[in-house]
Amino acid sequence: MDIEKKIPIHIGLFGHIDSGKTAIAEVLSQIISTAGIDAHPQSKERGITIDLGFTSFLLDKYLVTLVDGPGHADLIKISASSVEIIDCGLIVIDINKGPQVQTGEHLVMVESLKIDNLIVVLNKIDLFTGNIEEKIKITREFFGSTPFGYGVPIFAVSAKNKIGFEELKEGILKTIESLKVERNIKGDVIIPVDHHFPIKGIGAILTGTILNGSLNINQNLEILPIKTSGRVKNIQIFHQNVESAKAGDRVGINIKGIDLKKVFRGCYATSNPNAFENSNIIEVKVNNNTLFKPKTSFGTQMHITIGMFTTTGNIYPYYELDGKRIQTTVSNKDRGFKAIILFKEKVLFRKKNMFMLLSRLDLPPTTLRILGSAELLKIYNKPPIFYKYKTKKGSIKNPDHPEGIICTGLAQSVAGAKKLIGKILEPPFTKILNTFGTKGAVIVGSKDPKKLAQRGDPVLLKELRNFHLKNI
Repeated sequence: MDIEKKIPIHIGLFGHIDSGKTAIAEVLSQIISTAGIDAHPQSKERGITIDLGFTSFLLDKYLVTLVDGPGHADLIKISASSVEIIDCGLIVIDINKGPQVQTGEHLVMVESLKIDNLIVVLNKIDLFTGNIEEKIKITREFFGSTPFGYGVPIFAVSAKNKIGFEELKEGILKTIESLKVERNIKGDVIIPVDHHFPIKGIGAILTGTILNGSLNINQNLEILPIKTSGRVKNIQIFHQNVESAKAGDRVGINIKGIDLKKVFRGCYATSNPNAFENSNIIEVKVNNNTLFKPKTSFGTQMHITIGMFTTTGNIYPYYELDGKRIQTTVSNKDRGFKAIILFKEKVLFRKKNMFMLLSRLDLPPTTLRILGSAELLKIYNKPPIFYKYKTKKGSIKNPDHPEGIICTGLAQSVAGAKKLIGKILEPPFTKILNTFGTKGAVIVGSKDPKKLAQRGDPVLLKELRNFHLKNI
């Protein structure tokens, strides 16, 4: 089999815990790769997927890689890290239970990172005693309320009894053929590292999916952010030795000269370290999902998934006014906003085409915790200046003095009152016209002079004050 001539396609496997997605991968797959089919010891011990698994099968002219992430609520960030490398989603639902909370989270993940194609698999029909066609109709109605639409392809199978898989494969092929997958095989080699391990007598092995560029034997790669580098001794695509690989290929790379003890999931192997930058301050454009209910306040703590790495930081939403960033709070009714994110530590970013997933994993797993995605706009060395409104409150002392409406409480001295002249007030007042007396009182204008102010009426002065961000 000339695996290099096959077109690589990556399908992300998603689903609630115990929906049977790993069993479906086992039935479909011909080639088992890194951590495939719950190879992790704790996966076997606990009976659930706890790591990213990669398996593959041939379908016509395609080499289809199944990326199996955990469905358990506590392990959602591992599933999130797989989204960057997939072309299409396959979501598994237990036909006896229907869509569940993590089903919704996975749908938001896939939608947020602009993966438009989805295949739905209703598993465990061997245990189902109802009408399958009726259940498919109900499932269609559920997906009709999502961006994936009523016409999403749905297949009913039994992984246990291996029923329905020929129809599923036909459906996968039809979906793959409709994909408009663009691979950039030119430019810098960029590979997010998902697994790393030594092989006795061979040396360090890194595995990952090539996002950009073409890789060749004897090419030098640098591993970021740990800044160790080495020469590519060997390349494999699903256990087959190859001379080269390109964007879209899932590869195992034997690299000479790197310190494997420093490598971690979240590192990048690259031919150009200048395509990356370390920082703990970034500006982003957020695409928030309306299904996420909590407000995003100024300084809310977030979990941010960047490639294969999830970390924490604080998000600071803002809107722009006359070129100034004004702090704000965002509700689920607000679609799209800009924000600054401050991380607890320096994080590695690609300078171009960098998307992130934003989550609130501190929330109960019974609620939807995926806020949405964020696109990197700018990397900062120091926090930019923000502005916020500070409200001063005064009151009417004398509404009908011959010199005008007298207000006290906005300033404590004549010097302070002079600084307020011309400042705009909240209606029904207009602005501060002048000082009055020697104790900080001011004369204020009225929006409706015919409507007399009353003694004791509040007078509000909102002023923009600048400040620098600090991590909470």
